[in-house]
Amino acid sequence: GIMPGAIHLPGRVGVLSRSGTLTYEAVGQLTALNLGQSSCVGIGGDQIIGSDFVDVLRLFDADPDTDAVVMIGEIGGAMEQDAAAFIKSGFSKPVAALVVGASAPPGKRMGHAGAIITGESARAEFKIAALKDAGAWIIPTPADIGSTTQEMLRSKGLLT
Repeated sequence: GIMPGAIHLPGRVGVLSRSGTLTYEAVGQLTALNLGQSSCVGIGGDQIIGSDFVDVLRLFDADPDTDAVVMIGEIGGAMEQDAAAFIKSGFSKPVAALVVGASAPPGKRMGHAGAIITGESARAEFKIAALKDAGAWIIPTPADIGSTTQEMLRSKGLLT
């Protein structure tokens, strides 16, 4: 894979992301806080992908070695809303979610081919609202991935 092994730490937090670069950031912050990862899955940010958030969330839900999930989304498409609906329907593990691209102008591609706002529901604030309504902990900025995850784990009794 593309992830440098040295920044990972074995543990119980699943990481799921549309962005490879933000996966590095998430893993680096989690490892610095001694929060190891059970698996790290990059689904990509293009319009057409293989597995999506829901596919991987199903796997994390069934994984006895994963206690919680960090999910990193972005503008464009409806994958985050689909994930929110799945989480709300009974996903059994806590999710800390980051959605990037709030400042992106509509119609301009930002990074990935799929990171383009093509309608109101593809905007970051709509995705964040759906995830929050589903019970996910919202990570306010990329710099807060580790601290928000740590706070979530403590509040759920998964970290002492």
